[in-house]
Amino acid sequence: MSRTAAFFIFLAGLNGLMAVLAGAWAAHGFVVPLVAGGDALAESGSRFQMTHGLALLGVALAHEAVSAPYSFFSRLLGTKALLRWTGLAFIIGIVGFSGGLYASAADSSALSSLAPIGGTALMIGWLLLALAGLVSLLAR
Repeated sequence: MSRTAAFFIFLAGLNGLMAVLAGAWAAHGFVVPLVAGGDALAESGSRFQMTHGLALLGVALAHEAVSAPYSFFSRLLGTKALLRWTGLAFIIGIVGFSGGLYASAADSSALSSLAPIGGTALMIGWLLLALAGLVSLLAR
């Protein structure tokens, strides 16, 4: 297994764990109290975190399935490279979007402004994943 795939699998596992913990926090309000309506924000953050944690697992598996690039161009913009960029965008997006929602649920307005940045990173990640598929399709 490549280091990239192992890293994404590791982060997929951590995000799954954190998503379950955040869901429990939304349901029970452990340690840090929730603001009014914060349970819905935390639940939404948990759902997005779990979904994108699983997406990271898929990126890791796809990265392993793709053969190593041969040309300079494919090393920069080939399927494997696009999958690495996809994973990075998902990681940034999870931290920003879900983290921003969790911060809003805990009434931390300073960090809640990360949500739009994270949401944009998640969208970029999905676009990169689509491009990785297209590049692989066109290379055949």
